[in-house]
Amino acid sequence: MVVTNMLQEKDTNNVKLKNIIKRTVNAMEGAEVSISHCYREANQVADFLAKLASSSGNGTFYFSYQQLPKEAKGLFQLDRWQLPCIRRRYDKCNFFVS
Repeated sequence: MVVTNMLQEKDTNNVKLKNIIKRTVNAMEGAEVSISHCYREANQVADFLAKLASSSGNGTFYFSYQQLPKEAKGLFQLDRWQLPCIRRRYDKCNFFVS
C-alpha cells in the first residue's frame, strides 16, 4: 500500500526509492495505467510467491504455468475461475491432561 501511495502521488521522501519511483512514473506516463492496492487475500498467488522467495533467499523467474510450484498452480486456478480462497487457521490442541 505504501508503494501504491508513492506511485499515485508521483513522489516519495524515501531517498532509496526516489529514483525507482521517478523511473516508474515516467514509464507509466506513456501508457494508460491504473494503480490500486490489492490486499494479499485477493492476490494469493503473488503472496505465496513472495513468501517463497523470502524464505528461500533466492529469486526465481517463472515464465509459464508449468514452471509454477504445485501450491501456486492451485491458487492460480482458483483466481482464474474467480473462486474465493478462504484461509483456514488451526489452533494447536493441548493434549496434555493434568
